[in-house]
Amino acid sequence: MAKAEVGYERDIRPLFREEDISSMSIAFDLASYDDVRANADAILAQLSDGTMPCDGPWPEEHVELFRSWVDADCPA
Repeated sequence: MAKAEVGYERDIRPLFREEDISSMSIAFDLASYDDVRANADAILAQLSDGTMPCDGPWPEEHVELFRSWVDADCPA
């Protein structure tokens, strides 16, 4: 069975909590597909080094899910 493509609305958007959206609003609009896609590499870098979200790093499986979305060219 083929692995389903990672999508923003189904897989990525739910990873961002309201407090993440609020705290990162100065840099990115994490509620906006267009803004997350435009800044995907910078967001991934911060997720990977644990500087985002500000209250502690994501579990590795969430980072890898985001990375796979970026690697797939950020499908909606």
